[in-house]
Amino acid sequence: MKDIIIKGIKYILVFCITVAVLLLLLVGVALIPQEKIKENVYGSAQYYVENEIFEETIGGVKGSIVDRYADTILVAIAYQYDEDKPVESVIKSSYYHNDLKNENDNLMLAVSEELEANQQYLRYWHGSNVILRPLLVLFTVEEIYVINAIVLGVMAVLLIGILAFKKAYTLVAGVGIGIVMTSGWIVPFSFEYTWTYGLMMLMSILVLGIGYKDKWKYTGFVFLVAGMLTNFFDFLTTETLTCTVPLLILIWLKSNQADKPTLKEMFVFSGKNILLWGVGYAGMWISKWVIASIVLGENVMPYITGHIGERIGGDLGLNPVQYILGAVTRNLSCLFPFEYGGFGAMLGIMLIVFAFYIGYVYYGKKEDKSYIWIYFVIAMIPYIRYMVLHNHAYLHYFFTYRAQFATVLAVVLILELLTDRRWFARGKARRKRT
Repeated sequence: MKDIIIKGIKYILVFCITVAVLLLLLVGVALIPQEKIKENVYGSAQYYVENEIFEETIGGVKGSIVDRYADTILVAIAYQYDEDKPVESVIKSSYYHNDLKNENDNLMLAVSEELEANQQYLRYWHGSNVILRPLLVLFTVEEIYVINAIVLGVMAVLLIGILAFKKAYTLVAGVGIGIVMTSGWIVPFSFEYTWTYGLMMLMSILVLGIGYKDKWKYTGFVFLVAGMLTNFFDFLTTETLTCTVPLLILIWLKSNQADKPTLKEMFVFSGKNILLWGVGYAGMWISKWVIASIVLGENVMPYITGHIGERIGGDLGLNPVQYILGAVTRNLSCLFPFEYGGFGAMLGIMLIVFAFYIGYVYYGKKEDKSYIWIYFVIAMIPYIRYMVLHNHAYLHYFFTYRAQFATVLAVVLILELLTDRRWFARGKARRKRT
């Protein structure tokens, strides 16, 4: 009992310290004078005005849509931070808004005519401004997108490189296929898509260090902080990625240990980390609303409750079954290569048939398949999310579909368990002889 209490105190301390550090970082970037970023925000506004708010980078492919609407709001909030009232301004996260104009035009008006913020967006942390606002001192968003692509590319190569070096070839295949099927090459060109994708890779690299260095006692803290960082940076996009993908990697690592846990032990391990991630994620929401109420001296919940209902429900003229099924199928349809015309659909079907073929023809009767159940449960998490937040998933399927990265990875791991390992060994022997 004493150990549990001590562990609980440590989790609370980590949570409180993390909240304090993240808030201080936001307040710190708010102290950057507006004049320092004005020129690059103006250049960014020009870029947004000259380009579509929602643009299909590949014609007819919804999964290639770049969302500049949310990005424009993020830049508008970054621009309106007040160095004279830094705490209040980061809490309110206000920006200039005119109902009669698009947000790109509103941003241009705010900068060119020096209009003050008139609409708050306090329900989110908008923590990505910790990165974006300092970069706006030196670069426009068009240039930051290029930097973004380089950073995410390096992270992907690093993650796959570490897995290959450790001969974790199943994970190499799963991560690589996941990046392809979620059109990872589109991600860097929208800030909205970037943060969870980048955090997923960062946390995956971190848990690899935990697994290979046998530091399992730190796993809970990693998932707690991962949930907190996800809420801090994300704009409600593919938030589950930062939990599901690192967790799948950890399960695979544990399954390849000499003293691998039983299925029950693995479910307990996974449930604990999912719970801690959820506590971190939900705790950051609550922290923001509590801090906002204290700083602003008012009850902010009326700003929040309506938007929660909007994400869960909605009024698109659909019955609940159509709503939920539509949310799931629209997200599934965006996976690469299904949207790329007849050839893409045929290629996608061939990949599915090939997976079933491998699992059936090379089925390993003697292999331990117990972990299939836990991989299956984690693979379903994105669809549970789509069904619960069905209005959001139905409308924003063109980016929420990337949460299925975890499903793709889980399918690859399941396929490995279904397949006779001796088939791999024979293939390896043949390659040596040739």
